[in-house]
Amino acid sequence: MRIMKIKKMTLQPGRPKIAIPITGRSHEEIVDQVAAAIKGPCDILEWRADYFFGELNNLEERIENTAAHMEMIRILDDIDYRTGGMPLIFTIRGHVHGGKVSIKRHHAYDLASLAAQSGLVDFVDMELLDDDDTYDEAQVLRQIEEIHSLGARVILSYHDYEGMPTVEQIGNIAGLMRSMGADMVKIAGTVKEREEALEMLKMAAYLTEGEQDPVILVAMGDKGLISRVAGGKYGSCISFAKGAEKTAQGQPDAETLSKLLDEYYGE
Repeated sequence: MRIMKIKKMTLQPGRPKIAIPITGRSHEEIVDQVAAAIKGPCDILEWRADYFFGELNNLEERIENTAAHMEMIRILDDIDYRTGGMPLIFTIRGHVHGGKVSIKRHHAYDLASLAAQSGLVDFVDMELLDDDDTYDEAQVLRQIEEIHSLGARVILSYHDYEGMPTVEQIGNIAGLMRSMGADMVKIAGTVKEREEALEMLKMAAYLTEGEQDPVILVAMGDKGLISRVAGGKYGSCISFAKGAEKTAQGQPDAETLSKLLDEYYGE
């Protein structure tokens, strides 16, 4: 696997980095959650901006007149100041993909682009699929190229909240996303049996063999915990833990995840 460095953090085979989603609905809640997260085991933050924007009235109008842009930059500034520049993922996810906001794709992209331009985020997480489960390859390519030109990396995501993609489907999805220029691919499926989670580990190893980039492969659900713990050994180098609330099924809190990682990898 190719080693990836983000600021002082290095993604490489072994113990995965713990990411904590920030899900505050207000500026104050966001700041409080950040302060709580960095007191415990945390290597990278994910600002789930959809939780914040989902609470705003007249969101589309605010985006059009840039009021939402100013609110977002103030929050990013506060996150950066309070963490001392800890690596940050910016994510705005719509309802269809498990998020908390109804937003047009081009407006979500406008916000993501501005976040990248600010220099205050290290990754922008983008969904591969539109709300109708199709994708516009040319559009995705343009968006990734622009995020790169603004100095941020792209996590291209695929989520299945109903079941688990087959091994063949995971390989095809990852190949497609990499061909579009994604710096990391994130594929999350919902497991009903532990064996499905073990298949995720095998796919992580396959997808990071040789000089390929690290991945994020997540088996969501109570039977998928092993993917969050052992995944780093196989190339799935970021593991998401619950902050103030869960953002996915089967997500342990950060203290629990850290203890499990200690047991598995050694302190």
